[in-house]
Amino acid sequence: MKNMHMTHKELVDQVSANLFKQSGKIESQRSWLAMRNYLEQLDIEQLKLMLKEAA
Repeated sequence: MKNMHMTHKELVDQVSANLFKQSGKIESQRSWLAMRNYLEQLDIEQLKLMLKEAA
């Protein structure tokens, strides 16, 4: 599994990208930053789980 060796920042980037693909758009820069701030607070295992569930 590729995400097992990703850094925290890489995982945040990947989860953000997946959420963007699913929604098709981000409502505003403010909501994008709020989402990124939330994701940055999660630990690596939580981020990996989000990626796994999105796959």
